[in-house]
Amino acid sequence: MIKNSILNKISAIFFLSLFLLAMFFALLLEHQSDKNLENMKQRQIQSVNYLLVMYRNNVQPKDIEEYFNNFGLKKVASKHLRDSVLANGVVIFQKLSPISRFSSIVYNDRYYLFIDNFESSVLLESQDYKNFNESLWVVFVIALLILLYMYVSIFKSIAPLKTLSSQIRKFASGDLSIECQSESNDEIGEVANEFDRAVKKIRDLINSRQLFLRTIMHELKTPIGKGRIVAEMLEDAIAKKRLVGVFGRLDLLIAEFSKIEQLTSQRYELNLKEYSLLHVIDQAIDLLMLDDQKREDQVHVEGDFDFKVTVDFELMALAIKNLMDNAMKHSLNHRVFVKNSGQRLIIANEGEPLKMAIEEYFQPFVSGSKACGSGLGLGLYIVKNIVEQHGLEIAYAYEAGYHHFSIDFSKGFIA
Repeated sequence: MIKNSILNKISAIFFLSLFLLAMFFALLLEHQSDKNLENMKQRQIQSVNYLLVMYRNNVQPKDIEEYFNNFGLKKVASKHLRDSVLANGVVIFQKLSPISRFSSIVYNDRYYLFIDNFESSVLLESQDYKNFNESLWVVFVIALLILLYMYVSIFKSIAPLKTLSSQIRKFASGDLSIECQSESNDEIGEVANEFDRAVKKIRDLINSRQLFLRTIMHELKTPIGKGRIVAEMLEDAIAKKRLVGVFGRLDLLIAEFSKIEQLTSQRYELNLKEYSLLHVIDQAIDLLMLDDQKREDQVHVEGDFDFKVTVDFELMALAIKNLMDNAMKHSLNHRVFVKNSGQRLIIANEGEPLKMAIEEYFQPFVSGSKACGSGLGLGLYIVKNIVEQHGLEIAYAYEAGYHHFSIDFSKGFIA
């Protein structure tokens, strides 16, 4: 559980409230006990003083037990209790008189008056304290139950947040089949229901987009396939080679669009294996589909790339190919330089300084009015996504009239 979670804070508030409630009632009980003790003392003293006055006036009560009942004192009938009180009780005060000795005793939070006239004795128990103490305990139990009910109620209301959080994490990881509809009428239930509606709407939009893209790619493959068949039938070798290359390029673009769609929708799982970076670069150059002359004139590979990296071969080749393609398109001489510095791959080209911050060019669909030349389109956006999925970073620098895009493979999945 997260230390700063809402449930922890509510639990802390509850236990603090419970502690304060217990402390309050403990102090109240102590105060009331002291007050009861004082009241009992006063009533016992009054009963004794009044009885002495009656004896001095030669007036005796008809029934001694009924007399003390008027002062909230009742005779103790249990011999065992009487012996325990007299043996273990604490004497609060005593008063001697010609007719008797009066002792006020506290035993087990009960108040007693012991009257001993040397011929007979009686033990009386005070009754007044009972009503208030019992009422106080009833109030305490009711307050405790209310506090517990509020805690359990709030806990149950907030508990669905764990489920909602789990569903949100699943949704963020690409699971569109989640459901988090709630029957609760509180604010958390409203949030869960709104999120559930948003998930359903996003799921419908994604499914619609995927169906649209797949339909387009499927429909394009048919004319491309037919066009390639027709191109193969041409007798002109030069025209045949060019058309076959064009249709091959179109077929490759459709495959790339499929990977890009999966990548941007976070449905693509990396197939990480150990490869030589040189082989990845060779694959990227092949994806450019340049003829031998252009490949020799425009692509210059310098340095030693014979070290191992752990990457998704197809995706990383696509990212490097996009970097080289952009470099050639926006170069003053249509040349790209592939170099390395240790395990850092550098794609460089000669060109004018960028008109905007590099972060702008990593956004999708940078238009020609915003970017240099005809715009970098989806190229760098795709590169950035692929590189980040590998746990790497792409860096940019402009030095001595050259643009440098670099990927440091020492910080990623190194084999």
